[in-house]
Amino acid sequence: MRVAAATTLVWLLALIYFGLNVWLERIISPVEASLVCAFGAVVVAVWVAWRVEVGWRRECRSLAKHLDELRTQARQSSFQLVRAQLKRPILKDLEVSLTNLVRSYRKALLAIVRLRERQASQLGSDVMLPLAPQPISATHIVVGSSRHRMVARLAPNLAIIAATQPFCRYVKRPINQLLGLFIYDLVHPEDASNVEAELTQALRDGETHNVVLRLLVEGQEKYLQMDVLTCYNEDGLPLNLRCHFADITERVLAERELRRITQEISEANERLRQSHQEMERLKESYRDLYHHAPVFYFSLDPAGRLVAFNEGFLRALGYPREELLGAPYEKLLTPEARRVLQSDPDMMKRPGEVESQWLKADGSWMDVWIGTTTIRDAQGAFVRSRSAARDVSETKRLALDLRKKAEELSRANAQLLRINQQLEEFTYVVSHDLKEPLRTLEAFSNFLAKDYGPQLEGDGQLYIDHLVQASRRLGQMIDDLLALSRTGRVIHSPRPFRWDSLLETVLGDLQDLISRTEAQIVIQELLPPCLGDPERISQLVANLITNALRYRLPGQTVVTIGALPPDGTVMATFFVRDNGIGIAPEYHEQIFRLFCRLHRREEYEGTGAGLAICKRIVEAHGGKIWVQSQLGQGATFFFTLPLATQAVVKPEELVS
Repeated sequence: MRVAAATTLVWLLALIYFGLNVWLERIISPVEASLVCAFGAVVVAVWVAWRVEVGWRRECRSLAKHLDELRTQARQSSFQLVRAQLKRPILKDLEVSLTNLVRSYRKALLAIVRLRERQASQLGSDVMLPLAPQPISATHIVVGSSRHRMVARLAPNLAIIAATQPFCRYVKRPINQLLGLFIYDLVHPEDASNVEAELTQALRDGETHNVVLRLLVEGQEKYLQMDVLTCYNEDGLPLNLRCHFADITERVLAERELRRITQEISEANERLRQSHQEMERLKESYRDLYHHAPVFYFSLDPAGRLVAFNEGFLRALGYPREELLGAPYEKLLTPEARRVLQSDPDMMKRPGEVESQWLKADGSWMDVWIGTTTIRDAQGAFVRSRSAARDVSETKRLALDLRKKAEELSRANAQLLRINQQLEEFTYVVSHDLKEPLRTLEAFSNFLAKDYGPQLEGDGQLYIDHLVQASRRLGQMIDDLLALSRTGRVIHSPRPFRWDSLLETVLGDLQDLISRTEAQIVIQELLPPCLGDPERISQLVANLITNALRYRLPGQTVVTIGALPPDGTVMATFFVRDNGIGIAPEYHEQIFRLFCRLHRREEYEGTGAGLAICKRIVEAHGGKIWVQSQLGQGATFFFTLPLATQAVVKPEELVS
């Protein structure tokens, strides 16, 4: 009956669980529904466990009361306890522990019922022992009046003088082996002293009851309950002890098993309590995360109504919860966004991402990004949508500002390109228009010096020489200005090049100057290939070598060209080192300015535009240039250029 009731209850709870879960998913999200159902299942399980435990304790109290009654009746008649088997349940884990415990309770209760029925059927056949002392012949070896009871008679020295056949069969010894054997020789060594003390007290008081002891039967422990009556002779002296034994092994094991089950129940209840606390903590954490996340969560039903949303959703829009719960989603949309939704009614029923505009309670609006997932039933019908939204008003404003800035920058670049083109055209025109009269001035000055030089007196010839030299310098300065205007940009698209062919071309162009100065040019090996305009890089290296040969000291001039070890960046560092006159540290920045000279023209020739041109070339390639030098100790010019990595450049693409 109880098994059928438990089975019916389990099926009923399962149907309630799944029905409640489906109903809740229409109101809240599946995760929340699962948590609520799981919490309800735990509460029901705890309640069932509590009810089972209450029933078990009630049965145990009833059994204990009945056993007390049986002990009382044992003074008048012997009885035997029937066996009650309790199979020990195995708790595999927390999920199945409650089911196993219920099954164990059911088995224990069934065993108790059987035990009580068997006891009730046997009580009527037991023969009560007389309490009055009776003379017993010493020749009686087997107690004939106790056919089904385990009875033994002991002499006052506790030696066995008689025993029933059930007792002999129980201890698995014939009667001739028991006679003269002390009773405590059959008892477990740990219980021997206690049994001897109880029997001694029975000799003194006349009886003792409910003595629990253990016997060792073929190495196996057996639990017995012993009741002892003392038989006296006519003079009132102890004649023998009549011991009645009842096998309580299974009862002791059952009680031990029940204690174990009780302990397991207590531990299971503690685990359930901890699980309940953990579930409460997780539920609170989930609730806090859901409502206070920096994202707007909301759900729509098939009719497009708002059925769930978090606190962040309400804070962003400014509506009270009662006003939005069950309201149509279109209530939040601007007219333009509402038209978009009406043109595509299933837009919020499809998984994906959309952008829209929401109206706030104060009449303002905001741009939102919405990511949606859908929940469908087994037939594929739409049940619910779950969406996460984010305010992107500031992002769109920044994107719009960035687009405007990009357009303004594009217009500025176009205007700058036109200005640069006009400036370049102006530079060519100016250089042509200026150099033409300078060439005329220089030519006629030479004619004047050649034809009329002897006729001029005093400083006339000197003035003509100054005029010719000034014309030449002015022409060189115009050429330098033209070169400087061109170095601000890269003529050709940057491409990989090899230093060996580039330096070979540069040194060939400077061969006359190198021969006249008797200089030595040293080129280090393994210069890394770079990206750039080879023509501009050639001009850069030529200017640095020319400066090194121009500002030399007396003696052997050595110019070294090399590269520093790679530092892991995309730029390579090169240097041009000389052993010339050097540069004082306070002029290291000044020398890169246009037409900046540190010496008089009589000492060193030049216009002062070479290093300015070098700086413009390096910066046009995205690098930088600097100098390390001390006066009289030579100078080292460093510059950086982009590396031509193997991942970008193939060997056959290098420019020779």
